[in-house]
Amino acid sequence: MRLQDRVAIVTGGGGALGGGISMCLAREGAHIVVADINLEMADERVREIKKIGRQTLSVQSDITVEKDCESLVQKTLRDLGQIDILVNNAGHFGERLGLPFTNQTEAEWDDNYKVNVKGPFFLCKAVSPHMMDHRRGKIINISSNAAKRDPQIIPAYAAGKNALLTLTRIVAKDLAPYNINVNAVCPGMIWGAFWKRLAPMVAAEDPSYSGMNARELFEAWMKKNIPLQREQTPEDVGNLVVFLASDEARNITGQTIHVDGGAAMH
Repeated sequence: MRLQDRVAIVTGGGGALGGGISMCLAREGAHIVVADINLEMADERVREIKKIGRQTLSVQSDITVEKDCESLVQKTLRDLGQIDILVNNAGHFGERLGLPFTNQTEAEWDDNYKVNVKGPFFLCKAVSPHMMDHRRGKIINISSNAAKRDPQIIPAYAAGKNALLTLTRIVAKDLAPYNINVNAVCPGMIWGAFWKRLAPMVAAEDPSYSGMNARELFEAWMKKNIPLQREQTPEDVGNLVVFLASDEARNITGQTIHVDGGAAMH
């Protein structure tokens, strides 16, 4: 119960990773606002959180729209009274691979930037006045190990997630005088919607993966790229988010921590 009665907003909270993070925070006593562009998925997550006795609400929110981000913060304050934790988890990588990078269009780059960089900026901006007034708060930005490994197959996504790391450090410096910690987490290979969409694209481009289904390709890629030879789970990431959101991490800010089985050093 390290986070008892604290209030957390988790964007993209209806998905696999956001859901895992939300549940880890809730198990430690936090009340959760599940924000997602897909309200049905957010509602499903809320039902799970209610089963363990936490206050929770779902909010349909498009983080690429600043007014949506401001409304999300205001609704949270109105319904739950405070915001102690913001987890910028929502992400986007697109519909096609960029191999080579010249395959990608301006629209694809814009879409990646809006979700992966602009959205977190809007939300950091929206929650900061409340956190500054109370002189406390935790912001955790979910980036990706793609930010450090520079994968050619998803250049716009990787560039955006790297930009998020820079944003993390800038916001951490600005908010440090107000006792607000801002950190980033880079997950590795998590089985879910991201890889289910990515795997067929990779198989179509790389003959060495020909004939594999999505899960088989995921496992082959993992063995090739993860030194610990095992996949990561939403709970692996969620456990780190819990730590960074707790008082135990009070002297950690502006940092990037990888939960990727060692992939960043591979």
